[in-house]
Amino acid sequence: MTVADYFCLRFTLTAESEDRLVAELWTLDTLGLEAVPATEFGKPQLLAYFVPPLSSEVQKRIESSAEWPGARLDTVETVPAADWLAEYRRQSRPLAIGRRSLVDPREPGESSAEPPSERVLVRIPARSAFGTGSHESTQLAVELMEGHSLEGSRVLDVGTGTGILAFVALLLGATAVVGVDVDPAATLVALENCRLNRLAPRLVAGTVDCLRSTQEFDLALVNVLPERIRDFLESIVDLLPPDGEMVVSGLLAEQRGAYLRELSDLGMVEVQSRQSGEWIACWMEKAA
Repeated sequence: MTVADYFCLRFTLTAESEDRLVAELWTLDTLGLEAVPATEFGKPQLLAYFVPPLSSEVQKRIESSAEWPGARLDTVETVPAADWLAEYRRQSRPLAIGRRSLVDPREPGESSAEPPSERVLVRIPARSAFGTGSHESTQLAVELMEGHSLEGSRVLDVGTGTGILAFVALLLGATAVVGVDVDPAATLVALENCRLNRLAPRLVAGTVDCLRSTQEFDLALVNVLPERIRDFLESIVDLLPPDGEMVVSGLLAEQRGAYLRELSDLGMVEVQSRQSGEWIACWMEKAA
């Protein structure tokens, strides 16, 4: 295998829902996922790509033949590096998100889109960072944001990825937005998207702990899998004033009870929620 190759884990789905497997693979830092529809003689498959070398946790799961939620691991293959998203971008069309935004995942110059008068065009080329707006967790977060006034708000976007929620916050009237992501590559992608959209959130590579404790935000956007953000929830809540608010997304319905109890212990109260399939997003308020 050359340094340009990638690992591909091929799963056969054995349960109706693949959401739990998808969530677990993201926590294991998969580079990307590919769904293969069922054929006449077989069940649907899911392909998960990883940058070599495989992490010790993934390697251990493979060597021990550990069970995967709702799936059976069939093979571990190597594939040459390629721009897997090129064909996706070529075939993609702008996607309406919420009531106000039209997200275009194509590269600049590949096409142009004229949004309807009631929508604003947001360019988020499908590259390596998560968040072109097609996932339910992003859509639910946007829908909740549109249901509340963000005029003049100071917003913290945790796990900003491509910057899409930070951009939506600015378009909805926020006066200051800080996007934080532990992946430096994601921050660079978000910076390029800032130029494309002529929007200027402040971007930080690191965890929320790198922000000054004296800072306060009116709203925190947390579209991150619970397993990845749990250790930083208290730090996020500490950055909110007594009447501060939070959008939590990226959680499955089965995770809701335990996750909201953790937030309740930190002084956050659920005000509203939205659900799409097995994914849930909640609007929370910090108790005075």
